[in-house]
Amino acid sequence: MNMSTDEFIINDEVETTQPQSEKKPKCHPVIGNILFNCMLVAAVIVLYILHFTTPKTPVFIPKEIVGEPGSGETVFVNLDIINEEYELVTILTGDIQAEMARQEAIFANKEKTFERKYNQFQENMNAGILTQVQMEHSQRQLMQEYQQLEADKERVFNDLQLRQAAALTQIYDSLQAAVRRINVERNASFVITYQNQSPFLLLTDPAKDITDYVLFELNRSYKYKK
Repeated sequence: MNMSTDEFIINDEVETTQPQSEKKPKCHPVIGNILFNCMLVAAVIVLYILHFTTPKTPVFIPKEIVGEPGSGETVFVNLDIINEEYELVTILTGDIQAEMARQEAIFANKEKTFERKYNQFQENMNAGILTQVQMEHSQRQLMQEYQQLEADKERVFNDLQLRQAAALTQIYDSLQAAVRRINVERNASFVITYQNQSPFLLLTDPAKDITDYVLFELNRSYKYKK
């Protein structure tokens, strides 16, 4: 069959203009793995931030109980009686009070002596029997003597106060130890000290007063140590 040139051209155009099947671009497997790893890392970072920035509900954790619980009972110790009848209190405070009275008498005499010197200086100065040099020298000497007197007085009474504080600590420690020994059998939950003039404790139950027991334990232990 003979075909004309025009027919050949038309057929060729038809063939060339027919739509071809569309092909979707394929992602390279290496690039896909990279994107997946990036997304995974980002998710982990977000979870980490949320974990440490989100406020957490506080949880109560009770303290560990050491020893057996008490019976719930509250007992009392009268400090006035302890101070009056505990032998160690009498000895320690008696020594300190005696030393304090002795030092007060010593410094009272020193202050009177200094006062006489100062009054004599005033009389001499008013009488005009002192030269300017003698007056200045006496003033310096009196000032130094007064400062030394005050420094010695402060040092001595500070030492006595430290002794008194140490004595009170020793008395308190022995009282606390005696109460613990007594409470082994009674197993009270609270042991409270009080004094007759205390404004915080207006009434006590005599059945809950263990002062006699504590006083006996204190004196017994002290006599044993002697």
